[in-house]
Amino acid sequence: MSGVSKFVGTVAGIVSVVATVVGAAPVAAVAAGVAAAANVGAALTAKKPAAQTGSVNKTTIGANQPKPYLIGETYYGGNRRHQTGYGGRVGGVENPYLLIVDAYSGAGPVEGFVSACMDYVPVPLAGNAATGYAANHLYVYWQLGQMPEAAALPAHWGNAPGWGADYRLSSYAAISWNLRFDEDGKRFAAGVPALGAIWRGVKCYDPRRDSTFPGGSGPHRWADPADTAAFDAARATWEWSRCPGLHALHYALGRWERDPRVPGSVYRKTFGIGMQPDGIRFADFAALANVCDANGWNVGGVIFEPGNRDENLKNILAAGGAERCWIGGKLGLKLSAPRVPLDTITEHDLATDDVEIGAMQGWEQRINTLTPKYRSAAHKWEYVPSTPVTIAQFVTEDGEEKGDERQWNLVQDKDQVAQLAAYDLWDARELGEIVLSCKPRLRRYGPGDLLIVHLPDDGLVDQTCVILKRTFDPVTMMVHLVLRGETPEKHAFALGRTGTAPPTPQLQGASDYDGAIPAPPAPARGVSTLVARSAVTLSSDANSITIGAFEGVLDTGETIQFAAGRLDGLQPSTVYQVFWPIFDGVYFAVPAPALTELANRFYVLIGTMATRSADGNYPPPPAPPPGWGGGGAEYNFRAEQQLSQE
Repeated sequence: MSGVSKFVGTVAGIVSVVATVVGAAPVAAVAAGVAAAANVGAALTAKKPAAQTGSVNKTTIGANQPKPYLIGETYYGGNRRHQTGYGGRVGGVENPYLLIVDAYSGAGPVEGFVSACMDYVPVPLAGNAATGYAANHLYVYWQLGQMPEAAALPAHWGNAPGWGADYRLSSYAAISWNLRFDEDGKRFAAGVPALGAIWRGVKCYDPRRDSTFPGGSGPHRWADPADTAAFDAARATWEWSRCPGLHALHYALGRWERDPRVPGSVYRKTFGIGMQPDGIRFADFAALANVCDANGWNVGGVIFEPGNRDENLKNILAAGGAERCWIGGKLGLKLSAPRVPLDTITEHDLATDDVEIGAMQGWEQRINTLTPKYRSAAHKWEYVPSTPVTIAQFVTEDGEEKGDERQWNLVQDKDQVAQLAAYDLWDARELGEIVLSCKPRLRRYGPGDLLIVHLPDDGLVDQTCVILKRTFDPVTMMVHLVLRGETPEKHAFALGRTGTAPPTPQLQGASDYDGAIPAPPAPARGVSTLVARSAVTLSSDANSITIGAFEGVLDTGETIQFAAGRLDGLQPSTVYQVFWPIFDGVYFAVPAPALTELANRFYVLIGTMATRSADGNYPPPPAPPPGWGGGGAEYNFRAEQQLSQE
C-alpha cells in the first residue's frame, strides 16, 4: 500500500493548495480555499442520483424529444429527426435509397466525431464512404453543431423528400446516414441495423487555466452572457475535457447560445442551470478538478433536458465522488479526498461541557458490500455490474454480509466505479454529527477544515473530524461547530480498488470453442478393435499362431474380410498380440503388452494368443495395459486356447 499512500498524499497536497491558486471574482469566499469542499446541513441527507432508466445506446423516435447533451467521449444512439426512402425504381429495386438524420447533442459545437457504428461496431470509413462490407451502400455525413451551420447535411443520392437546405440543425451534433439496398439482397436485407456513433462531446471552461483569476494561468475565460462580444471571445477559449469537476462547473453556469445571423441577437440559456458566478464557490470545483485529474477519474455519457437539472448535476458530480451542498448561500461541494488536519480541539477549547455526539446509521441501514454498475463499451454500452466491493472489517462488525447495488450513470470505467463504491461504504460508517461549543480561538476554522478532536472523557481520542457547519455568537464569543468523523485510511483503501468487468457476450464459431474447451484426453491406445467376428480364428502351438479367414466388424463401424494367415518362428510359452496393418494387410505378432502397437490407429488388433510351453501348458495373460478396456478380441483367450486344442 506504500504506492497508494504516496499517491493519496499527492492528492492531499493538491486539495490543500488549490485555495491559494484559484479564485473567481467576485466570489469573496474563494479565500476559504478547499475548506469550502465540505459537508454541510442538507448534504448529510442528500439522496444519491437515481439510476438512469431506459437505454442511451438506443435511437429514440418521436416528436418534441428531450435535447441530448454529450459529455466526455461516449456512444449515443441519437434522436431520430428524419427518415425517408426514395429513388423510384433503380436496378430492379423500388426506392433503394434511405436517408436517416439523427441528432446526438445540443449545446454545440462538440469537440469531434470519432466513429459511426452499426450494431455497436465501428464502421470503417474513407472520408464519408464506408469501406468493406458496406462499401458503395453506405455514406455517412456529420456536423459538430456550429451556430449557425454553414449548410444542411447532404443526401448522397440526390434530393430526398422532406429534406433540404433549410434543415441545418444548427448547434446540434448530427449525422445523415445514407443507405442503399441492392437488388441481390446482400446489403441490409434484414432491415436497417442499429445506428449510433461515438463522439467527443461539449467543451468546458477551466478556471485553473484562466489567468484573470488568482493563481490561474492560461487563455480560458468566462464572461457575462449579456456582454455579447466578451462572451463570443470567451467561448472560443474553451476546450474538450473528461473532468467531472469542469463539467459540473460549466453545467452550473449553463450553456448559452445566440444566432449571429440575426441582428442584435443576444445569448439565451439553452442547457444547464445558469447560475450567476458569484453564487458558486469556484474553488470547490477547481479542487474537484484537481482531485479527479490526480485519480484518473473521468465522466462520460448523455444527459437530457427538459429534465431534472438537480439530478443531472448530481450525476456529473458522482463521477468525481462529490456531492453538491450550500455554504453561505453559495453552491459548494463535498469532496472525497484526503485533507490535512489544521488543529486539535481539547477540553481547554470547550466553552461549555455540553458535547453532543450522534451515532452512525442503524444496523438495518448499514451495508458492507456494494456492487457498482457502470456503462461498458465492451457490452454494447449497457450498464453492467463490476466486482462487488466488500470491506471485511465491516462484515465482521455486522456479523453477516449485507449488500446493495448502485449505478453510476456517467462512469464508463470499472476501476473508477469500484473506487467510488468503496468511498460510499466508508462514508456510511463515519460518526454522525458532533456538536461542540468552543472558545473564540477556533473561530478561524470553517466548513471543510479537518481538525482533530481529542476528548477522551467523551470517547473521542484523536478523532479526525471535518467541520460541517460553523456559527459564531458575537454576544458570548462562542463558536458553535458541527463536525463529522473522517477516517483518513479510507482514501488509501478506496483508491486501491480495482474492478472486474463481466464476460463480454458474443457469438462464437466452432473454431472459437475448439480453442476455449479442452479436448478430451486421448485414449491410451489408438488401435482399432473387433467388436464382432464370424468365428474363432486363432490357434497356436509352441512356435506358431494360425489365423483363419473370417469377417470382422471394427469399433469404427467398418466391416472387413480378413484372409487366413500363419505366423511362424515364435517363442514358446509366450503371450502374443496379433495385429493386422490396415495398409498392407500382413499379419504380425508382438509379445504382450504391445504398448507401441496398441497406440497406433493404423493397426487392427486381431486378438491375444499364447504359445504352448514344453509341458503342454499355456502361460496366464499379463495385466491389461493402462486404458485397455477390452472389446472384440481381448485378453480373454483361454476359451480360444481350449477350442484350438479340441
